[in-house]
Amino acid sequence: MAPASTADRLLQGDTAAAAELASRLVIPEKDNLVERPWGGTRLRAFKGLPAQGRGERAIGESFELAADDADDEARRHPSVLTLADGSTIGLPALLAVHAETMLGEAFVQRYGRRYPLLPKLLDVAELLSVQAHPPGNTEVYVIVAADPGATIRLGFAADVDAAALAEQLAAGRREQQRLLELLSGIDPAQLQESLKPWLARRKASAPNLAATLAPKRAVGARSRDVEICLATLHGVYWAVLDALNAIPVTAGDVIYNANPPRVVAAGGRPASAEVHALGNPEGRGVLALEIRMPGPTFRAWDNVRFPLREIDVDAALGALNLGATQPAEFVVEQKPVRPGVRRSVDCEYFRLEHLAPTKGQPIDVPASSPHSLHALAGRVTVQGAAGAPLGALERGQSALVPVGVGGYRVVALVEPAELVKVDLPPYAG
Repeated sequence: MAPASTADRLLQGDTAAAAELASRLVIPEKDNLVERPWGGTRLRAFKGLPAQGRGERAIGESFELAADDADDEARRHPSVLTLADGSTIGLPALLAVHAETMLGEAFVQRYGRRYPLLPKLLDVAELLSVQAHPPGNTEVYVIVAADPGATIRLGFAADVDAAALAEQLAAGRREQQRLLELLSGIDPAQLQESLKPWLARRKASAPNLAATLAPKRAVGARSRDVEICLATLHGVYWAVLDALNAIPVTAGDVIYNANPPRVVAAGGRPASAEVHALGNPEGRGVLALEIRMPGPTFRAWDNVRFPLREIDVDAALGALNLGATQPAEFVVEQKPVRPGVRRSVDCEYFRLEHLAPTKGQPIDVPASSPHSLHALAGRVTVQGAAGAPLGALERGQSALVPVGVGGYRVVALVEPAELVKVDLPPYAG
């Protein structure tokens, strides 16, 4: 009988194998890619993965560390580890058996047998939906690259009346349904391709597009009905976008999506994400590292996207701050901590540090609780005591740093090198 694989031994409770794994970086496969209708084609190249060639599908996200089966998305796209003997194991399955060894008893008592973040890389080529998250869930966007003039929509620019906005969004959804009835001969994906550039033009002509779509009209549908429907949808599309702050972004920016402190103080509830619709109607692309907690997304409005996706206006508006915000309230300055290390977001949910080692200046990281590392540029090696190799990371890779690693040194192999280190409370130091 062939000996059991390392993956099998881990699933059977082999504590020695788990302890050995917990002594170095845990680096998932980097091809945990997720198609999205708003995605682009840059993530494969960023991660050094082979291109798909002609007909490449839109990849919106890569799930960098997905190890929480209570979250629907993380459960569908779990991180997978390839072990030294070539066997593979899902990170959630590993933690289900060996959480104390990998994460430590104190961590498990606080967070359970999971990793309580869902960091992603996002390739935003089109507008995402207008959305919200449950109270207490915030998220941060570290901008890796952005086309000139790129923006994201975040926070309401003026106070909003919930009932009026809900009716506006419901009316827009009804008009989408009606447009499908008026154009019964058109495939929804084909309709989307016709609408996308037209919606992005603020002064687009409804009669012109209605004439283009005329061959697809249902029997008995009048051209004027199609024009009115299109004009209504165009109006809602821009009214919703104009209700949100447009925040310019460039590479290196850090945007923290959370209620401003003044809102938290006045509302008496924990900081939560503000309304957001990442991307912009002009299609100016953004590549970003998103740090967020697992949990549902409440989609309030999908920017007239076809095919229709599920929305929940009431849940979204119920989770949101409806008061006015300013773009400057979300832009975070990176502050020096020590040579090669800057800190940006430091909140009750997570702490972000930006590591920039060079060949002449490695960075020593003190021992702390389990955390994640995300390589945004270059290539580094991570060394433990007496220079023992713990693993290497290159651009587009992420790692879970188990409790058994302790302190370590990050040495640049390819410059410029940049990593983001994400800690969970309680913080050390």
